[in-house]
Amino acid sequence: MKEGDLHLEKRKFKRAYVQYPVKYKLMPRENSIAATKLDGMSRDISISGVRIEGDIAGEAGDVIKLEFKTEYKEEPIMAFAEIKWLKEVAGQKQFGLEFLALKEEDKNLIEKMID
Repeated sequence: MKEGDLHLEKRKFKRAYVQYPVKYKLMPRENSIAATKLDGMSRDISISGVRIEGDIAGEAGDVIKLEFKTEYKEEPIMAFAEIKWLKEVAGQKQFGLEFLALKEEDKNLIEKMID
């Protein structure tokens, strides 16, 4: 960006830059394929989605089931999410997920984390 250029924030929701261990797996399009659970780390989260650092399972448009624990709740937060983007940042694989299914209580918990 050149000096004097404006940067416009395109995100609809505020984010919390938090790191939680995340377990996730690709939801296969065919029932004959078994998905392996992978481990990663959240980098930021909003009520609309989460950015994860870890091995990439799938490609943009695929659905992932994920779960992660926070200090705010004893049980893990579980959600289904769509992969929106994949990239490598400073040698680390990252991908962005948009939540498709998230319990209302977990959405409220994420809102508290952001405030």
